[in-house]
Amino acid sequence: MRLLTWNTWKNSPPYRDRLAALAQAAAEVRPDIVLLQEAFVGGGEDTAAFLASSLDLQCLAAPARPKPRKHDGTMVDSTNGLAILSRQEPSEHRVIALPPHPDDPDRIAQIARFEGFTVVNLHLTHLVDGDVLRRDQIHHLLEQLDPKAPTILGGDLNAEPGDPALAALLTAGFRDLAADRPQDTVPGRRIDFLMIRALPMTSATTGLIGAAPVKGVAGSDHMGVFASLIMA
Repeated sequence: MRLLTWNTWKNSPPYRDRLAALAQAAAEVRPDIVLLQEAFVGGGEDTAAFLASSLDLQCLAAPARPKPRKHDGTMVDSTNGLAILSRQEPSEHRVIALPPHPDDPDRIAQIARFEGFTVVNLHLTHLVDGDVLRRDQIHHLLEQLDPKAPTILGGDLNAEPGDPALAALLTAGFRDLAADRPQDTVPGRRIDFLMIRALPMTSATTGLIGAAPVKGVAGSDHMGVFASLIMA
């Protein structure tokens, strides 16, 4: 099973060139499941739908954080949410609200159930002093999950190893797939993760994608985190 999580950087310009770069880099690792954060929809554009079509995957969208944004020089109504792309048809899809902050409302978690496992897509608060809030967002999420169910969790956690949010996940039994080969996902920090709990597997290989610009354009301000799992 091949997994990918990537923060797609909303509609930051050059948007269409970045979409092409995202799609090209993602296609090279042939993912079975993709977790997207900051998936922009507005002005006739849809990041998750474009990438799903490019990768021949199904798209489960979770729009969030609605507001007018400037796009191609015009203000457009838009959302900036989460999406799970997958080869399998899910048996269940739900979105839960995470504890908010007045300066950073409308944070959500996206949960999809597939045959044999559950997938959780996350984008925790970006607030610099938000360690306690990120931990509380994780605790709230954990209350919604079956601790015995095989689970894949990933996303932009805006937290680094050792921070309270990551500690809460590890205490709850999640395994950081890249713990033995850590690499920064934004300059100077590792804040994007793929994790598993109770998932039967024999080995995992991890890495980053998106380091090489396509025609001089980077797909995102984050690296994509990729994992290839050999299932037991």
